[in-house]
Amino acid sequence: MSSVNIDTVAATMRVFIDRTGEAVIYNDPANGETLRIGAGAAGATDGLLPAIVVAGESVWRDLTGKGFELDLVRDPTALLGYRLRGIGGANFSIVMLASIEALHQARRPEGIVVNEFNALWASATQRQLERTDNAARATTGTAP
Repeated sequence: MSSVNIDTVAATMRVFIDRTGEAVIYNDPANGETLRIGAGAAGATDGLLPAIVVAGESVWRDLTGKGFELDLVRDPTALLGYRLRGIGGANFSIVMLASIEALHQARRPEGIVVNEFNALWASATQRQLERTDNAARATTGTAP
């Protein structure tokens, strides 16, 4: 498995978010608060980076049918409960470009809304399932 240096991805994401000047927002469903997340926490492997890269992976999977071979682990001390430990199956450029596209798709007038990643992931997953079902029907001759 080819491996992407996650420290480089984290550092690049922090710089990208910082230089865009966009607010990164998380609407906390537990208490209804809207939280602004700084570039440091957004780009951290135990911050929002796992969610950003998963959203980027959904963009890439939607386009190519292939994922990033993410190594995510549960971590109760992490911001969203997960830590990103590794990325394989893609190169740095693909991971960054797909993740930046995910950020773009989650952008609203108030900023980049992390909660929008759920809808992005769900719609990409649904399209992938539909393509898989259609391919299965085509090979088995089953009518839709």
